Amino acid sequence: MRKLLFYTLLCFVLLVIPPMTAAIHSHQTSKEKKILRDWTILIGLVTRHRHVHVNGGEYVEFNAIFLHYRIHWSGNIRAGFFHDFEKIFLPSFHYGYLGSHFVAARFTMGLPPY
Repeated sequence: MRKLLFYTLLCFVLLVIPPMTAAIHSHQTSKEKKILRDWTILIGLVTRHRHVHVNGGEYVEFNAIFLHYRIHWSGNIRAGFFHDFEKIFLPSFHYGYLGSHFVAARFTMGLPPY
């Protein structure tokens, strides 16, 4: 039963979630002022998160088991996957769900390019 549930969740993450996040885009008319805001969308499996206080700000830190990301950083948009327990460090304010082992959220800060 566990194996069936694990493979079902893995197929859901691999087949359904990445095409949904790759199709996210926004429309702007020519009259609107373009504002460059950085953001990060994360969907996938993570380790348990912990809150960290650095320089007066509150951040959340976790390791990515298998995580699909879509990042807007200084006008550039990129997408891909984090895996193999890569450490992710973002501000704690987010829209969406950040659970113990699953995240589907939009953070108000872009991850910088490596």
